This record gives sequence, C-alpha cells and structure tokens, in this order.
Amino acid sequence: MRTGRPVTTKIQPYRLHTLLRQERIPLAELRALLPVEAGSNRGQPMAANVFSQLLVQRRWPKSTAAQTIVDRTAEFLRERGFSKADIASAWKVDGDQVDAGPPLDREPQAVRTPAAPQDTFQLPEAEMLSQTARERFGIARHPFVDDVQGPQDVYLSKDQIYIRESMYYAAKHGGFVAVIGESGSGKSTLRRDLLERIKRDEEPIIAINPQTIDKRVLTAAHICDAIIADLSTEAPRLSLEAKARQVQRILASSARTGVSHVLIIEEAHDLSVATLKYLKRFWELEDGFKKLLGIILIGQPELGDRLDERRNYDAREVIRRCEVARLKPLNGNLEEYLALKLKRVGVRPEDLFEKDAFDAIRARLTRRRHGTNEVESQLYPLVVQNLVVRCLNQCIELGFPKISAKLVERV
Repeated sequence: MRTGRPVTTKIQPYRLHTLLRQERIPLAELRALLPVEAGSNRGQPMAANVFSQLLVQRRWPKSTAAQTIVDRTAEFLRERGFSKADIASAWKVDGDQVDAGPPLDREPQAVRTPAAPQDTFQLPEAEMLSQTARERFGIARHPFVDDVQGPQDVYLSKDQIYIRESMYYAAKHGGFVAVIGESGSGKSTLRRDLLERIKRDEEPIIAINPQTIDKRVLTAAHICDAIIADLSTEAPRLSLEAKARQVQRILASSARTGVSHVLIIEEAHDLSVATLKYLKRFWELEDGFKKLLGIILIGQPELGDRLDERRNYDAREVIRRCEVARLKPLNGNLEEYLALKLKRVGVRPEDLFEKDAFDAIRARLTRRRHGTNEVESQLYPLVVQNLVVRCLNQCIELGFPKISAKLVERV
C-alpha cells in the first residue's frame, strides 16, 4: 500500500511556446495579432498575462474565439517561415501528454455591461433613385454614382484642401500623417485624388499599398514584402532582420534616382498597436538627411483612439510623430457640395430643393449626444447622398413638387 504525498502532474506548455523561444521571436509580436473579441477591451490586443496563461498553462481565454487564435497563429508562423509540420503541431503538448487541443466550438463570452440608453436617431438607409423620380426632375444619370471622374468632380472645402496638401507633402517629402473620418466622409476620394495628382503631374513618387485585406493581421513583415514587391523584382528574404536590410537598400537605391516613396494604408483603424509602433521604424529610414518613406494612414474615428496617447501610452513614440487630420462634416458647405454634384448631371439645386430644405437637412442629420450638451453632426457626403435620394423618391410617392423642410422631417 502506497503512502505519502499525492502525486501532482506538471502542466506542460503548448509546443508553440517552444517554437517561439527557439527562434527567439518575442511573444508580443504574436500577441499583438490576437484581439479581444468581447467585453470592454474589445479590439485591443490580448493581455500579456492572458497570452502567457494560454501558452504555458493551456488556459484558453473566454473573450477571444479559439478559432481566431488558431487561424492567426498559423498565418503568423507561415510568414516567419515555419514548416507545415511545426504549424500543425503548434497546439500540441511537448512531452508524452496528450491534449484535446483548443476548444474550437466555443464562442467568446462577452463581459456584461450596463445597457446603453436607446438611441432613436437613425441615419437614412441607401436606396435606388427611382426611374420615375429621374424623369420627373430631368436627371439623366445618377448624380451620386461614379460621381468622381476627375479632379473637377472632387469637392474640397477649406479643411479638405488643407488635408489634401498634407497628404501630398507626406508623399513628396517623407511626412507622416493620419487622415481620420467617418464612413462616407470622403477619405477614399482624397486618396484617389492624391494618386491621380501624382500621375497627372508626373511626380517621381511611388505609392506603396499593402494588399492584406484584413488590416488587423498586417505586420511589419507584410509591409516589408509590399515595399520589396512594388520597388523591385527581388524575392523577399525570410527573416524579418533580412527583410529590413533589404528594404533599406532598395529604398535608398531608388531615392538616389530622385524618386520619393509613400506607404498608404487604408482601414488603418484596424491596425494593432504593435504594427503602429513598427511604422515609426519604417518612417525613420533615411539616406543621409533624406527620408526614404512617407506614411499616410487612412481610417475611421477608431484610428484616433489608437493614436491617443492617453489610451496607448506604449505607442507614444509613434503617436507624437504622426500628424492627425480629421475630415469634418459638410455643415456650412452643404449647398456648395450639392451644387457641384448636381452640376455634373445638368441640374440646378433650385430645381430640386425649396429654400428651407437645406437647414432641414442639417437639422435632420444632427443630434445631441445622450446625457451631454455636445452636438454631433452626421452631415457627411455619403449620408447626405442617401438622404437626398430618399427625399427625391418620397417627392414622387407623396406628391411634393420639390424637397422641402416638411418632407425632410418626414423621411
């Protein structure tokens, strides 16, 4: 009969932990790609202690789906040149123990938060401009579809002119700027305008656009690969160190021929904090006194949160170097904006709008934030377009001769 202390079994870590240590890859590089998917920290990288418990103690977090962790880890390992066998065994256990593996059938559990007060403010949904409305108002083609065919079709307020020039300076002289705006505020139009301007003026500027669709998984390695692919015919090196040296050499060689380079990243609000910090390293690449790479980030207001030092103090080294430009609502420029868009299709604003309609549109797309005295305007181009189209269709259905304040209030 055996006596004495009970036998305790030491928990063995996942093999992934060993793989990362053997290749001297910091755990933070992978952790930065694993987002919290539920709770108040949603969208932020997984906490260091949570990630450590996952690898060493095999304790899977409740706030991130296991499938997300497995998929992003596999992509990370592939980019670092690990073999298929290593990737397949990453979530197995070192030693003789057998583990059931990740709980792939479990969904992330949200942290309970107090229910927010119901917001009755609703933006107009997109709908087609009816054929009847086109015939009634003499609109030969849709004023808001394929509405930018050249620089003459780009509406630029004073604020937008400033942002446009900031983007051009970053491209030509190695600046670092983040363009932030709501969905439909005109960010992509300014990007297209910049690229068209470079082409039209025959500027010696090469724009580099990483094609990774999900910007949440965009890494320094991805950016290196994009630079190498756009500027040379060379194959990217395998290690990040070798890629960085290759990028430095290629950029410097290109710059010595008089060429400038700009890295443009759209949907930048999805970038991890770790990738944002790497951008500083790219921006600091120099050949003598000449900057080798300008950077333009384009994203929704969440990018502003990413670039807020109070929220991401660890990223202050990049935040303090990045100029932030915010696209504002049309507000006082509403009439000018609509006049430009309607002119393209041969229609005058007075043909469609009563004089009181414009102030009604401003009021319809403005709200007071709940519990505060702060007024928030949603008078962005896409929202205005949706509202105008809806009003034109309603003119036909309700028998209004033009868009009036009374009609706007009913839509």
